[in-house]
Amino acid sequence: MPPFGTLAVPQSEDRAVLLAYTVVGTLLLVTGQQLAKVARRAGRAEAATRDAADHLLQVERDARHRFDVALNSAGVPFFIVTPVVRDGQVTELRWDYLNEAAAQLFNEGSGVVIGSSTSYVRPAGWDADILLERLAPLAAQRHGRDAFDVRVQGGNGEQWFHVVAASLDGSVVAWFGDVTARVRAEQALAEADRRKDEFLATLAHELRNPLAPIRQVAEILEQPGLTDGRRKWCTTLLRRQSAAMALLLDDLLDVSRITRGALSLRKEAVALKEAIDDAVETARPMLDGKGHELVVKLPARPVHLEADRLRLSQVIANLLTNAAKYTQPGGHIELTATADEAEIVLSVGDNGIGIEPDKLSAIFSMFSQVNPDHHRQGGLGIGLALSKSLIELHGGRLTASSAGKDKGSCFSIHLPANCRVVPPEMPTRDALAIPSSIKTRRILVVDDNVDAADAMTALLELEGHEVRTVYSGEEAVEILSRYSPEVILLDLGLPGMSGLDVARHIRATPSMKDVTLVAITGWGQPQDRARTADAGFDFHFTKPVDVGQLSQAIEGAVASA
Repeated sequence: MPPFGTLAVPQSEDRAVLLAYTVVGTLLLVTGQQLAKVARRAGRAEAATRDAADHLLQVERDARHRFDVALNSAGVPFFIVTPVVRDGQVTELRWDYLNEAAAQLFNEGSGVVIGSSTSYVRPAGWDADILLERLAPLAAQRHGRDAFDVRVQGGNGEQWFHVVAASLDGSVVAWFGDVTARVRAEQALAEADRRKDEFLATLAHELRNPLAPIRQVAEILEQPGLTDGRRKWCTTLLRRQSAAMALLLDDLLDVSRITRGALSLRKEAVALKEAIDDAVETARPMLDGKGHELVVKLPARPVHLEADRLRLSQVIANLLTNAAKYTQPGGHIELTATADEAEIVLSVGDNGIGIEPDKLSAIFSMFSQVNPDHHRQGGLGIGLALSKSLIELHGGRLTASSAGKDKGSCFSIHLPANCRVVPPEMPTRDALAIPSSIKTRRILVVDDNVDAADAMTALLELEGHEVRTVYSGEEAVEILSRYSPEVILLDLGLPGMSGLDVARHIRATPSMKDVTLVAITGWGQPQDRARTADAGFDFHFTKPVDVGQLSQAIEGAVASA
């Protein structure tokens, strides 16, 4: 670029000054340019250093994030603690890190955990002394390692944790997991092993009990001059003791079959009274031998169940013999049966030694004994466990209750109401087999077929019963307001209000709950019997009704009243 003009400097001194400024200015300009280059290079270096620092910081953050994600996703509690040293000794531990699984074990009211002392803040139920005792020594080691179990009594009851800890640069890292299930399983195995040993000892004892009198009776029978009375006594004893041995072996076989899933029920329509009679007959020697008073209370109406008669009787007999066994001689035992729309309950109560509250939950376990002195009382400790399994196979449950030691106990069989059935028709009986003397009852006959109703009425009156007859469902409901029959013969195919509707009305009336209802119908298929059972009928007979069967049904109602 050309100069803008010229400047005249006449004085030589001024020219010297100007020259000096020009030289200095040129030097300053050159120096400034160099400094600018240096500044630019320094700026670039500083930026590179800052970027490197930011990069290192981001790498550290990413590593910490991956560390947290890895430890949290594992789902296993993990923590890091650092010892606090005072006067050369570790006095406490400080929480330095917790993953999410470990943090969840702390109470919400614990506040800030990180940085806190294990003496004041720790998982619920944990012992600070145990943590200090087991973890502090590891902090002083370079490659220390330890593993141990910790028992915790928390809000969920007793728990067990397995801790694996290791040294880490003056701190301690540790994983721990809930091993409660494992510890309980080990305890259960040890308890089962102990009970097995007790069971084998008891089995040997119980089998020797009947063998001793059997051997003695064998020697008695060899004696000359044995009287008929003594021989009869020997025979009775042999039968009783051999039956006792058979029961022991049957229980063992049944337990084995249930355990293997090989036991199946043979269900049929069973009269509850007959099953109870079988059980009482089985338990009678034990009851009489100890002079117990047995009271049996049955529902006024006959009850029939779809059940395995043998197994149901076996359970009831077991409850009766247990009651006899654990009740002092001359005790009182009561067997009560009730049936309603919800369930059927059979209870065996006694005034015997009772059961302590802490033992109630264990009495249905295999090989358990109600009384620790089981050798004196007898029994293998499998009867209640077997009974419980048999009732559960029937869809029911077995429960126990007691007010405490020496206050008696009660065992109850609960069966669902849907197992109640109408009994099948019995084989036709010869008319001559009909009892000539039947206790008279008040009977209501309901049938829209006038001739059939009147003929039935005449037959029942010949047997001495008091009979009323109506020809519709509406009339049946109306007459019940002024007449209280004990047995109702009810046709199902009534015009208007059907026999099923009448039955439901009767069962819904509290004052009529004990009436015996007999269905008279031309329908006899299984689904028809199911309908009458649901409506509350006690018997289901198809037309023409067999007189012998009807008389037996009325006789059964009388016997259960």
